[in-house]
Amino acid sequence: MTAVIQPPAGVRPAPAVDLMELYRRMRLLRCLDEALADLVEQGLVRGPMHLGIGQEAAGIGATAALEDGDLVTATHRPHAQYVGLGLPLGRTLAEMMGRADGQCGGRGGHMLIADRAHGLLGPSGIVGHSLLLAVGHGLAQRRAGLGRVTLCVTGDGAVNSGAFNEALNMVALWRLPVVVLVENNRYGLSVRLDRHVHQTALHRRAGGYGIPAVQVDGNDVEAVREAVQGAVGRARSAGGPTLVEAVTYRNCPFSGSDRGGYQDPAEAEGLTDPLRLAAERLLARGRRPEELAEADGRAAREIAQAVAFAEASPWPEAADLVALAARWDGEGGR
Repeated sequence: MTAVIQPPAGVRPAPAVDLMELYRRMRLLRCLDEALADLVEQGLVRGPMHLGIGQEAAGIGATAALEDGDLVTATHRPHAQYVGLGLPLGRTLAEMMGRADGQCGGRGGHMLIADRAHGLLGPSGIVGHSLLLAVGHGLAQRRAGLGRVTLCVTGDGAVNSGAFNEALNMVALWRLPVVVLVENNRYGLSVRLDRHVHQTALHRRAGGYGIPAVQVDGNDVEAVREAVQGAVGRARSAGGPTLVEAVTYRNCPFSGSDRGGYQDPAEAEGLTDPLRLAAERLLARGRRPEELAEADGRAAREIAQAVAFAEASPWPEAADLVALAARWDGEGGR
């Protein structure tokens, strides 16, 4: 792994989030994904479902480096952003179930939730397109001059797309306050990384555009936060974009339609589970096992309460479909 990019001197870092809080968020995310797997099986959540079990540290570490007013664009695997940005999970699960109390009135599904109050822009389900959205928002942020940053989360399967490379060139050319987080989980759907790129160290792709880049252990939540924090500080001080590659692994199917059989089980044997790594580090620093157990129990209770809220939420009225569309159109699509 390469060295972490440090923010310029005098740049104020994001508010400190200790490892215990990071562990709590990762546990909450793991419980959310496990609950979603059950809800899909029960037929309470329909449509494609993209879980991120094993990838918790990347998204949670990255969002912990942000401040109020920063923005995030995500991909089709956005649950870490939902938890890391502090979205109300009852409403989020209601959205996934198609209920009226969801952030988008039950119309966004699991991967297209937007929540402006928490800085989450509507994710794109099109591979590589989240960086296109980040170009527009980064340009608006630079013109506003308020020191805000856009974090663009994308995956290893996006780096070969024309959209990704064209957008990367634009953020470099215009020196936009954009941080590109590439979650390298080693598989683009069912295709192993070394079968679709020759240079598997994806952060080196940024060098062709003159963008600083860093590769970090994507299973180490503190390492991810530190790398993204340095990149965010650089962007906030008008230093331009940075690319952070977080190397991790997807310990679950690509989606509900995944037939499997393409991953070698031995690949995951040498990897450390992000939650276990954080737990071991907390215990080594003096935390008691009971504290971790309490964090685990609290996360499970929060998800159970969120599921109950969502199940109790009413279905949208048919007339609301037209009313919501008219309101959004009148507000310029927001």
